[in-house]
Amino acid sequence: MKGASARSVPSFAGPTGAPAPAPEVLIAVAEVGRELAATGDNAPRLAAALRVLERRLGAARSVLYVVDSDERTLAIEATHGVSREHFRARYGSGVAGRVASTGQPVIVPVVRHDAMALSDLVDVSRWSEVGWNLVAVPVVVAGRCRGALCAYFRHRDPSGFRERVGVLDVVASLFGKTLDAPAGAAAKSARASPSDDAHESRPDAQFEYANMIGSTPVMRQVYEQVSQVARTNATALLRGESGTGKELVARAIHHNSPRAGMPFIKVNCAALPESLFESELFGHERGAFTGAHSRKKGRFELAQGGTLFLDEIGELPLTTQAKLLRVLQFREFERLGGTQTLRTDVRIITATNADMEQTMRNGTFREDLYYRINIFTITVPPLRERSADIPTLAEYFLAKFGREHHRKVGRISSGALDVLTQHSWPGNVRELENVIERAVVVCDGAVLQPAHLPESLRGAWTVPERLTLAQAVERLERQLVEDALRAEKGNAAAAARALGTTERIVRYKAQKLGIDPSVFRDD
Repeated sequence: MKGASARSVPSFAGPTGAPAPAPEVLIAVAEVGRELAATGDNAPRLAAALRVLERRLGAARSVLYVVDSDERTLAIEATHGVSREHFRARYGSGVAGRVASTGQPVIVPVVRHDAMALSDLVDVSRWSEVGWNLVAVPVVVAGRCRGALCAYFRHRDPSGFRERVGVLDVVASLFGKTLDAPAGAAAKSARASPSDDAHESRPDAQFEYANMIGSTPVMRQVYEQVSQVARTNATALLRGESGTGKELVARAIHHNSPRAGMPFIKVNCAALPESLFESELFGHERGAFTGAHSRKKGRFELAQGGTLFLDEIGELPLTTQAKLLRVLQFREFERLGGTQTLRTDVRIITATNADMEQTMRNGTFREDLYYRINIFTITVPPLRERSADIPTLAEYFLAKFGREHHRKVGRISSGALDVLTQHSWPGNVRELENVIERAVVVCDGAVLQPAHLPESLRGAWTVPERLTLAQAVERLERQLVEDALRAEKGNAAAAARALGTTERIVRYKAQKLGIDPSVFRDD
């Protein structure tokens, strides 16, 4: 057999220290996660997720098998690119059956030359073209193989199989969680009570990149930074305006770290009264103060082994900052009213929308605490700096609120998209989410129109000028090149990698469009 087992491939951004995945891969996994996280029946969600594999990874044909290892049977759950009648499902034989029975991935460089791969197919003539190759990975849930995911690529170049196995491993785990989830699990999750935020271990939570939407260069940079820091224990500081999605970034770091199976605990420092801070973070003993009728664990204890997310850390009072600094320095604390010293093993992620440099100059934030939390900084861009992501975000929220409010709004008109893309969005993604929810509620048809958007948006809207094809292409090229150079701080080589082209082309386009890369550098 020419197919090769590849189980030695390192896991995706996991604790093995594997190289960080490309931003394109992260986007693919994010989109798969979003499709699978939708409510409704499994069949349309699985089909939509398989379509992502073609759009983002080039898997023109794919099939998801499910296995009953007790009965030693294999069945086809979903397909894309070719109907299920063209596949054979047999436990233990063929590539799919072998993967399902052994739990090991298989790579087939040329399908038409491999007897085992051909035995999965009913009509071999459909696969006679030169270049079809196959990557098949097991769908594993809780250490047990639940099926196989087979992705067929037309690429003639056999390179890149290792990377494909890596990303398909992650995608298969998402499929497995979907297959393993009980009916109504998605809806139940959506109805979870606010108290769930305090303790979110949720080992079955979807891959958290699924909530980070966008493919602009500045967002690709965020994905890359997340993948760099996630596999370490470094303290991360997330900076950005309110509503940009800093908490989603924190969750993405946690769920792609070695601590993913442990709790993720969120603390809103701005909402925590100073008098209760010590008790909430470090816990208290019985009788420590009036009303302390029993021992209570603090957030550090609840997050043991996992991640503690301190949101709005710039709002902490100075006295509270001193207590937090001690814990970060020595990794130990005592409960309020207690004498026992407790050791803590938590990963700290902090976030703020404040100008930290200014707060230190004003004397309202300690420099020593700032240097302790500022090990790895990720700046989450405001929505106005990634306007090309607005249509994707709007479509995502349209689908989300259409399901939530039982409204059959199928799409957003071009006029409404023009209104959305021309707005400056001072409230960032949170504001866009609220606008789309309101529009879905008031929409009385299948298409969301400008009239369904708030007057505050429509008042500043101007009918877009009519452009020739050449003008439209030039405008798009300018926006893409400027966004890439801005994200890469004027580095043309890095901008070229983000755009999937060469440095020579980026420099040629910049010169043609009158763009000076040096203006984007940090001097």
